[in-house]
Amino acid sequence: YGDVSQSNKPCLPCFDHNDGPGTAPQNLPVQQKRTVQTWDEMKQTEDYLAAELYKLSVQERAKAMDDIHCLGEELKETPEMVEKLLEEFDQIVRQVKTPFYEMAVIQNREHVEDPSFRLRFLRCNMHNVHLSVRQMMDYLKHKATYFGEDKVARGITLDDFNDEDMELVMSGLYHIQKERDRSGRAVVYVMNDVFGRCKLENLIHVAYYVWNNILIPMHNVQMKGICFVYYDMTKQGEKYAMPGLNFMRTLTKVLMSFPLRYSAIHLCLNPERGDLALTNSLFSYTMKQVSRYVGVRTRLQYGSDMEVQYALRSHGVPEKGFPVDADGNIRKDIMNEWFYRHKEEIEAKKQHRKVLATHASLHQPVEYSNLGHNAQESGLEPVVAATAGTDQIESETNRPPRKEGGINPSPQDVLLGRGWRVQNHEGNVRFRSFLEAYSDEYDTAARLRKRQIAGQLVNLLRGRGVRFLKQTDASEWIESSFEDAEKKVGQLFRTLRKQSRT
Repeated sequence: YGDVSQSNKPCLPCFDHNDGPGTAPQNLPVQQKRTVQTWDEMKQTEDYLAAELYKLSVQERAKAMDDIHCLGEELKETPEMVEKLLEEFDQIVRQVKTPFYEMAVIQNREHVEDPSFRLRFLRCNMHNVHLSVRQMMDYLKHKATYFGEDKVARGITLDDFNDEDMELVMSGLYHIQKERDRSGRAVVYVMNDVFGRCKLENLIHVAYYVWNNILIPMHNVQMKGICFVYYDMTKQGEKYAMPGLNFMRTLTKVLMSFPLRYSAIHLCLNPERGDLALTNSLFSYTMKQVSRYVGVRTRLQYGSDMEVQYALRSHGVPEKGFPVDADGNIRKDIMNEWFYRHKEEIEAKKQHRKVLATHASLHQPVEYSNLGHNAQESGLEPVVAATAGTDQIESETNRPPRKEGGINPSPQDVLLGRGWRVQNHEGNVRFRSFLEAYSDEYDTAARLRKRQIAGQLVNLLRGRGVRFLKQTDASEWIESSFEDAEKKVGQLFRTLRKQSRT
């Protein structure tokens, strides 16, 4: 891999397309001479990345090269491994929790303790628990800083964007390729022509949304990471609006807090478009802000649009979805196509919720399918059933009025407690029948997954107007806490399992 101490060598071979010895041959053709000169201008960045690669063991270096060339393997995990990792994660969180984490717990404990949320950080860090916890704490801190402390434990939507944010989204800064690379990874492009001309706050807002609302929820992205392409769109003779070092340091820290693994990074530069010496200073500084895992999976690609696109193809990036043609022009036929697809998905979900609301108002029965593992592992999928004649769950408006000093239980409410009156309450009978559909899923799940299932079912029923009630010492019915309702679900699942064995 070359001698990084010899500054007279124009490059190090780990960034040569052929991965061969790193000496510069004499009497090069014009095209090759231009490439060697390019390496000289980018020497500081090239040498730093090569030195980082040289520090790896042979096995780690081979894995990095496999990832760059689309030969890497998907992250492997088993239910037992996941359960153990989450338990260790929870133990460390209790020791190192920050004020921002405490703030998130107060706002929405379920969000930050959700196993699927924590798994994103574990998968991003290849199951390194300490790094995952530290990254989650940074993530919550940056979210509070740039979106407000009141939003640290809730999702960010397009409604949170201002006009400048939306303008940046539609500017063509980002492009998510519809086609996957040869390894099956998502390919994400960043175009530099607007990169240095936008405000840091707007850039972070958009990056947060694209990363956390579109990319990271994909199971494939969590298990394989992404292929990231920085594409130089500066026109020849045009002065590039170079972002400052403080700008890049802050942006890099925020991006590195997102639970997204960069399995391959390609920095595509056209030497004829601008001064690479300035680019070298910016890139070398930025690369020192990222982890070694990211740095050793970074490649610099030089040449015209046709040449860098050929280099990307050789690294497994499909040509069909390139957002730039061979002449360096933005392909307007696919520009922002990814965003329009995303908005269609949002609208489809809204329509689905409207259908559910309509059926609820018309007192149509609602059944729920067994728990399934979708791409995002998000849990329950409601299925509306228009079958008449079955028991239905009453809406909020049809509940009996509350008694003075307590609640008058309705036939749909679930009562917590013992005794034949509680067990034979109509709502409890319905509740047990409802849980039977999920008993197999619950019984075969790991312990932490069981808790997640119970919590999802409580939220699902509460959303349909079902109350979980407990009796006070004064024999008055009041709404129970979420934790008590969750325990009730687990208790009934255990009862169902015992009954099935007898």
